[in-house]
Amino acid sequence: MFVLSLSGRPGHGRTAGDPVPALLEALADLELPLPPERTAGPEALVLAARAEEALEALLRAAEVGSLAVGLGVGAVQRPLPASVREIAGPAMAAAEEALRTAGTTSQVPLAVRAADARHRDTAADVESVLRLVGWMIRARSRGQWEAVRALRHDPGATQAQLAARLGVTQQTVSRAVKTSGWREESAAHPLAVRLLSMIDLTSAR
Repeated sequence: MFVLSLSGRPGHGRTAGDPVPALLEALADLELPLPPERTAGPEALVLAARAEEALEALLRAAEVGSLAVGLGVGAVQRPLPASVREIAGPAMAAAEEALRTAGTTSQVPLAVRAADARHRDTAADVESVLRLVGWMIRARSRGQWEAVRALRHDPGATQAQLAARLGVTQQTVSRAVKTSGWREESAAHPLAVRLLSMIDLTSAR
């Protein structure tokens, strides 16, 4: 399982003030074992059962901005509780440790920890990949960010359709996507999923 512990960092992203409402809205349509929830203050918890879901939650959190993210991979206590705030187990402890580390990182506040110590190096590898992805998202202009977000949410859309939705020209969308690093970023997503899945599937239960 994958536990994401997130803490607001006002002034470090596109969201001014408390980023949790925007985060919860961004995650609302993901298929997760339990609904994401605010915990205390500008903090939230997310539980994902699959690496793909965990990556998507991370990407959406990066798009919201103003958040430090700690990702813990491992087992959680079963049966699952009624609320994500009641989650316990090694993955939760790993997420809390990861968040403490992420909070000390100024540029891309993201850290990954494996509950199973055998996977420490793999967790460091996927953390490096995800920080590079986070840097690319953080470095985008508003126009690039909007174009990439629209493309991610509807990969089958044409540039003309995306342009109509965004209220800009097709040429603007084309230029924004080309200069955003989206192709390079998206090429790294499968690697991140494989590494996260490797940790999850071979961790002690």
